[in-house]
Amino acid sequence: MVPTLAVLSALRPGRTVIRNAAHLRIKESDRLKAVAGELAKTGVRAEETQDGLIITGGSPRGAEIETYDDHRIAMSFAMLGLAVPGIRIQDAGCVKKSFPGFWEEMEKLSENRP
Repeated sequence: MVPTLAVLSALRPGRTVIRNAAHLRIKESDRLKAVAGELAKTGVRAEETQDGLIITGGSPRGAEIETYDDHRIAMSFAMLGLAVPGIRIQDAGCVKKSFPGFWEEMEKLSENRP
């Protein structure tokens, strides 16, 4: 949930503090470092703390997103792509691990946007 919460926080004004998530450093990737780094590519200020993130939301811009071969990073930033034009996900196939039909479902969501 943390990568998705962080990405959604990038879209809202103000500061979001995520705590008690140090365990995310030992998943498929260091998810805290990955999210902070990839948010920075979109122009969003995201600071890593020992056990979480501090995100200053605003107006993210399109960017090429590295997934670190981590399905949750790919899926979280794909959600950002529904709201921010120009988000491109590298190694999109990494989602097959947990949700093989993810990109087809995302396509349905993008088709239904106003």
